[in-house]
Amino acid sequence: MNNDDEVFALLASAAAVVPPDSLRAKVLDAAADVRRAGEAIESLGGGQSAHAADAYVRTVAEFSALLDAARGDEIIEPYGWTAVQLVGHLLDVDRYFGRQLRLWEHAIDESLEDDHLAMTQAAVQAAAGADYAELVTRWRAVADQLGAHIGSLDAEQLRDRIKFHLLDTRLSTVLVVRVFEVWTHIEDLSRALRRPPPGLDAARLHLMTATAVAAIPLGMLLAAIDAGQQTARLVLTGPGGGVWTQPLRLGSQATDPAVTIVADALEFCRLAAQRTRPDELDAEVEGSIDLAIDVLRGASVFAA
Repeated sequence: MNNDDEVFALLASAAAVVPPDSLRAKVLDAAADVRRAGEAIESLGGGQSAHAADAYVRTVAEFSALLDAARGDEIIEPYGWTAVQLVGHLLDVDRYFGRQLRLWEHAIDESLEDDHLAMTQAAVQAAAGADYAELVTRWRAVADQLGAHIGSLDAEQLRDRIKFHLLDTRLSTVLVVRVFEVWTHIEDLSRALRRPPPGLDAARLHLMTATAVAAIPLGMLLAAIDAGQQTARLVLTGPGGGVWTQPLRLGSQATDPAVTIVADALEFCRLAAQRTRPDELDAEVEGSIDLAIDVLRGASVFAA
């Protein structure tokens, strides 16, 4: 503490008074008039989340539009696939998704079901010699059927449970996982085309960030990281961000945060999609650096 800090601290101590008992209730009531408890802070980028089904349909439509700009031979990183193989991958995933929704039959190797990439590897290899325009047409037919079905579901149906790879969860949650997947491939293909990706609106981004933060305990479990009963505070800035106090073990209750991580919301989603490494994320950390790294490793759970 420097001399100025000491002076300010002494002045604060001398000037401090005990507030009246009624003041706390008045302050909380006034704050609640502006922002309900648990609602993201607008000044930090928080706000309303998109509806999961709408977000899915819109993201798929953006990917479909982007396919018109490709020839099919562009190299898609980080896989080394061509664009036509990327379409083959998504076609196989969508057929699997429809199978899980009981829309049609689709044979899979059940021993590979929990591995998103391995399950589609045969389809990716087969797509290497496919006609790009014909495969895009086939994918769009399947994607349109999925979109029409999902758009017809009500709130209760979106709460139905579904198995999707290693997840066994609500359909609405799986739709956000699929938004992550398709959005990530939009960015992958955009890089291959050397063009900026379409903008991601704040409502969809907020849906993604909220889901990504909530998935951190699962990601830490899958990565064999045990942070005990500790809690992290995530401050994700910019449109679509917000502030979350997240327990780091599945089923745990939040405690006082052991670490605070401040990062851009969009970059955090790229981390969650495994397109940015934890050591590449531009983040400010207050508290344990080692715990922050573990949290960011756990956040990298939405492999596309």
